[in-house]
Amino acid sequence: MDALAKLISALASLAWPLVLAALLYKLYGPIRTLVESAHGRKFTIKVAGNELTMEEASEQQRVIVNDLQSKLAELEKRLNASPTAQQLPVTVPSASGKRILWVDDNPKNNSFLVESLEERGARVDIALSTDEALTKSKKLSYDIILSDMGRPEGDKAGIDLIQKIKSISPKTPVYIFCGSWAAHNLRNEALSAGAADITSSGTTLLSALPLWTES
Repeated sequence: MDALAKLISALASLAWPLVLAALLYKLYGPIRTLVESAHGRKFTIKVAGNELTMEEASEQQRVIVNDLQSKLAELEKRLNASPTAQQLPVTVPSASGKRILWVDDNPKNNSFLVESLEERGARVDIALSTDEALTKSKKLSYDIILSDMGRPEGDKAGIDLIQKIKSISPKTPVYIFCGSWAAHNLRNEALSAGAADITSSGTTLLSALPLWTES
């Protein structure tokens, strides 16, 4: 039973890479058009309400594609190890009705991930600082809160946010999405402060979110 549970978990984590891949395919045409027609001119594309330059959109695509390739390679090894895996359906979690607060002083960096959540039905609000996040959390009830780690207010602003959110809403899960150094070196401190998880992988982040409902 333990092995089956791990297998189902692996299949569930495959769902979000599929969603991200579909989103990248959808946006590939517009971004390629921008790249080919730019020739030094400034073009932008709107993703999750953010205006991204050609360079910003291309870079976010590159990061997500590399992340997807890495995660899918891991899953392929796990799934190939069990013949049962090929017989189990893969379901994509629906974020319908979920209200998410994403705290980041540079929200444009998360545009493709936010778009993925919104396409699954989530409502994503943005806060640029801990103070703004606390103000919004007092006015609205969020199902999930996401945060970066370092902001102008401090190198461990994400951990500070967790502690303050827990005093307002102890049961609201807070996830830290940050650079690889912080994800590794500040992991224990973040988890001790009450983080549900901390990762530098967008695919891992989306797979870990407690969306529960299946489409």
